[in-house]
Amino acid sequence: MNILLMSMPDCAPHFNAKRWKPPNLAISSIAGNIEGHNVSIADLILRRDLVAETVRELIATYRPDVVGLTAMSFQFATARRIASLIKSLNKNIQIVLGGYHATLMYDEICKSEESDPFDFLIRGEGDLCFHELVEAINGKRSREGVLGVSFRNDGCFVHNAPRPLEDLVKIKIPDRSKRIWKGYRYYGFTLDIVESSRGCVMPCNFCSMDKMYGKTFRRFSIERILADIANAKQHGANFIIFSDDNFTLDIKGFETLCDAIVDAGHNDIRYIIQASSSGIASSNILVEKMARAGFRIVFLGIENVSEENLRLMKKGNIIEKTKLAVKRLHEHNIMIVGGMIIGNPNDKEEDIARNYEFFVDLHIDFFADQILTPYPKTGMREELLNARLVTNEYDYSRYNCFWANVKTNHLGPEDLQFLRWKYNKKYSNYICTTPAFIKNYPLAYYYRHYFRRPFLKVKDKLFGNNLSEMELYKRDMARAEAMNKFF
Repeated sequence: MNILLMSMPDCAPHFNAKRWKPPNLAISSIAGNIEGHNVSIADLILRRDLVAETVRELIATYRPDVVGLTAMSFQFATARRIASLIKSLNKNIQIVLGGYHATLMYDEICKSEESDPFDFLIRGEGDLCFHELVEAINGKRSREGVLGVSFRNDGCFVHNAPRPLEDLVKIKIPDRSKRIWKGYRYYGFTLDIVESSRGCVMPCNFCSMDKMYGKTFRRFSIERILADIANAKQHGANFIIFSDDNFTLDIKGFETLCDAIVDAGHNDIRYIIQASSSGIASSNILVEKMARAGFRIVFLGIENVSEENLRLMKKGNIIEKTKLAVKRLHEHNIMIVGGMIIGNPNDKEEDIARNYEFFVDLHIDFFADQILTPYPKTGMREELLNARLVTNEYDYSRYNCFWANVKTNHLGPEDLQFLRWKYNKKYSNYICTTPAFIKNYPLAYYYRHYFRRPFLKVKDKLFGNNLSEMELYKRDMARAEAMNKFF
């Protein structure tokens, strides 16, 4: 059979879609675990400007019997439109939806018209499940026997029993050779995605990860991780993001991996990870090992400077641990993308301002500032709904941390949207000026500081950028609104 796997083109407005073009790890892993069929991978992030035309071309060229789509919640509307387009081209193509939204919201999807273009849903991990489903579609096994699958039967969906978490030993490394296009980028680097573990046992109530993996943590073997890195490098990667939910749940394992990366000679490229402040602060030797292994950027879950808000998010009082983690990372010139969540129930403008000031005081290199989002099935969503603070309950296309879907007891959603924009604009000249950034990217710093910023000032002066603050805000929001309009 011909199998076509597609990821969605939607990108959160935080990111520069021209410079941030990551591959989808899930469908690459599925491709690596399908045997006996012709598999092709189409990451639509690489064809954002011509989505409908590209889908038509893919269907005509690859003539798939089965199309697999993966989508997060904010990408689901696009996935549904793509699925409908495919059905209009060939109604006999079997369409499978997987990913976080299908896993969390399968029952709601299947009971509504939103399920119309889909034949199957995969709930949970799809690495091995997809191959079993293809065999069922091919008539070699029963559909009822594929755990974790929901399938259409006489117009209604039947939900098979949940699938147990996979034994990671059985999952082969992703098959990157099946990718149709090249061009995965992180600014000037060739980007790829690797994972070393799955799951998180932390109690954060704003996160939906436990609905995919439960409160569990599983590690791949060191040998498998090194093989995955080597394969990514063979396909051109010189910058790798580890997709792990929290890289610092197993500190000893992380330290061992750092040593193994050095011993294998894989410290000739750069890595990004996501970590907790508590984890980084817990070891005296971890950060030194990270620096030797090539880890250059850490997404650090700082979240907030308010003890009250940290308590509401079930993060605990991690402020002093955050300061220590930042100190250790910067001592080894590792840059920090600081995770920040604003729009908590009691936030006023001064509370939001304090977070940005705290980040600047710590010399956080980049802001990953998000507006609190009531993701489906999270504990935080239930709390916000009960408090009547959710202002957009069902338009999941706006659930990407950029748009305000909540209000606080003092600020409306439009206030939150404006304040995030206001403080990003206020500190725009701060970004890329921190000591760690300058040491990592001196040429980029001098370009931005001595050429690009003076050029933009002259341009504004010559061409009369006389827009008011509110006019600038509305212009930028209109651009963000248009960013994911594909149909």
